[in-house]
Amino acid sequence: MIRLVLLGLLAALTLSAQQPNILIFIADDQGENDLSIYGHPTLKTPNMDRIAREGMRLDNAFLTISSCSPSRSSILTGRYPHSTGAEDLHQPLPASQSTIARHLRPAGYHNMAVGKWHLGDAEKAHWDSIVDCSGAETATEALEMLGQRPKDQPFLFWVASKDPHRPFDKNAIPEPHRPEDVVVPPYLPDHPLIREDLALYYDEVKRFDTHIGLILDRLDRENVLDDTVVVFVSDNGMPFPRAKTTLYDSGIHTPLLVRYPKLVPKASVQKGLFSVVDLVPTLLDLAGLEAEGFEGSSRLSMWTDAETPGREAIYAEANWHDFEQFTRAVRTERYLLVRNYYWDKPLWSSVDAVNSITWKGFLEVLHAGGLSAAQKHLLQEPRPYEEFFDLQTDPVSLENVVDDTRYREPLNRLRAMLDNWRARTGDVMPHAPRRDGWTRDGVPLPHNQPWYRRYIEQGGRNSFEKF
Repeated sequence: MIRLVLLGLLAALTLSAQQPNILIFIADDQGENDLSIYGHPTLKTPNMDRIAREGMRLDNAFLTISSCSPSRSSILTGRYPHSTGAEDLHQPLPASQSTIARHLRPAGYHNMAVGKWHLGDAEKAHWDSIVDCSGAETATEALEMLGQRPKDQPFLFWVASKDPHRPFDKNAIPEPHRPEDVVVPPYLPDHPLIREDLALYYDEVKRFDTHIGLILDRLDRENVLDDTVVVFVSDNGMPFPRAKTTLYDSGIHTPLLVRYPKLVPKASVQKGLFSVVDLVPTLLDLAGLEAEGFEGSSRLSMWTDAETPGREAIYAEANWHDFEQFTRAVRTERYLLVRNYYWDKPLWSSVDAVNSITWKGFLEVLHAGGLSAAQKHLLQEPRPYEEFFDLQTDPVSLENVVDDTRYREPLNRLRAMLDNWRARTGDVMPHAPRRDGWTRDGVPLPHNQPWYRRYIEQGGRNSFEKF
């Protein structure tokens, strides 16, 4: 018996010695191209860029949902939100779900998490160390945790900064960005308050970038950086109207960077479609571990060879996030189909965005009659049941061509793909709303603005007249 135990321990130690550390940086609400490595002209992110320069930049990586906690649950389980039992904002991940931490622990990994948890209590059982801290404290807590880890084990480190989530810190960095230097996306009006808000958002992106640099430098000094798979990803789009909580690229297109010089070619660019449900299966494959229960699959060949093609399509969903939703989407390289099952409600936006100075500026432009047709779509009701976009000619998804007969063939093809995905993954509409559409658990949403209370009381009707 003693001999068998010793042999088992020896096998575990040998396996551990061959396996890479896994370090996942996850930003809280960082938008699709808000890194300089993706071409942003004024937001400089040298440490995020370093991961890509020394590894791979994935240009077409997508989330399964644009909502904080269900996105994280989906990423960690390799399953779509409706399959995790935690598809709504703030729902804890059930104990029955199996995350990367649960798979790695039996293989000898030391699992650590710092920053934003947002996964519930049951999942904590599979982690050795968890520290909840603010965005400003991310690097300090992460470096301390690295120093305390057992050096004879490979580690999984989930570095989940709360940057750049609202409310923004006006003193996030020593040299703040200037409003005149920001890039206002076309789905938002160009207004001084919106520029001011975007500059504060940039500051928090920059702060997380600085923290990433400190952590990478620490691992470099310890001579373990090249033995570590480093991943950078975001949980959803930036916390602005028509981005976070939506299924346009502004909501679900995520930056994704991977560094592992033993397998990932330096300064490579992968343009194939990649879904985050494939992230954990890929990481476990890279670590030499087999596991079941995923709806995603390993795409390791995409990381080791930038010419390897990606998915045919990615799929995404929107559920309850401050208001009731049931929206589904399928996206190929060229087309995006969004289906709004609760089309009687407007697109709307998350609570934190509605409470922002951006929303104040948005309403000022609305009152002045200055919103474009695409910008007004945020308040349109009823919404179209289906929205279809040709991303080749309309990369920001501003013109719905669902009624254009020239697109009948690709539209019907994506309709079938979406229906088949829903059937394959057991995605069914609830018999009744999981929560009252305009309250949470029967409690009115915590807003002080009289117009928002009217919005709740009136069920979202007659948006333009009301505002």
